[in-house]
Amino acid sequence: MKKHNLLQRTIKGENSLPSAKNQITILKLGGSIITEKLNRQPRIRKAVVKQLAKELKLFIKRFPKTRIILLHGAGSFGHPLVYRYKLLERPLTGSRLLNFSETVRSMRQMANLLTGIFLSSGLPVLPLQASAVLNEKNSVMFLSNLNQLKQIIDIGFIPLLGGDMSLIKKNQTAVVSADKLAVLLTKTFPDSRIIFATDVNGVFNEFPAPDNAKPIALLCRKEIESMLKKMGGQKTRYDITGAMAGKLRTMLSLQKKEIIIFNGLNPGNLRKALTGEQIGTRLVL
Repeated sequence: MKKHNLLQRTIKGENSLPSAKNQITILKLGGSIITEKLNRQPRIRKAVVKQLAKELKLFIKRFPKTRIILLHGAGSFGHPLVYRYKLLERPLTGSRLLNFSETVRSMRQMANLLTGIFLSSGLPVLPLQASAVLNEKNSVMFLSNLNQLKQIIDIGFIPLLGGDMSLIKKNQTAVVSADKLAVLLTKTFPDSRIIFATDVNGVFNEFPAPDNAKPIALLCRKEIESMLKKMGGQKTRYDITGAMAGKLRTMLSLQKKEIIIFNGLNPGNLRKALTGEQIGTRLVL
């Protein structure tokens, strides 16, 4: 297996950051860490978001040429509503129109709350509606308005996009997960890297992981495919995108890419992931 060195390096200076001038870091903050996911009422974990914002700001200060695209999961603001209203690939008829609008409104509320925290931390985060930059043709989603997105990044803004609802053929609903957005974005920006901040220490041989278990440090494509055969893809009211199995399955569509999955709840871990220190699980595709 050919191993890449993109995220394996320990950064000692700006030139140590691969393609520092042009590189884009796609950072996805899982809904399980930035919201109280099991709470019946949607709620942001403000202390966690502030800590992540602090570490991100320090990284940007150290490596000002690095550009960031920030993604966020739906957490308690989206998953329970999609599950309750049965919005997965269902026709938009009758009361489901109102249910769809309510779910979209909840996601906008989440984005606004997150933006407020990032702005107060001194990060120029600009919230964007994910469905506004997506299009669909022959049941395949793709990014549109790319020139505007590139301009936003080049100016120095940090675009914030999150899990969203969209419409597909025959007026059916579709969930656009932040994981899928990460894949679309990294295909659009080939020099980008993907970092996932989750509520677990990485990928384990089994979920939930036994006490004191250590995450798998490195996984290649064949190992991921083998693991997925053993892992279920059950969707629940708390995660309608398939949890870790869904994340791994989505990542398999990428080629020649490295991805870091780590625990974003522990202070300092985001800094380590951003600067290429060994942490969590590294996927080599």
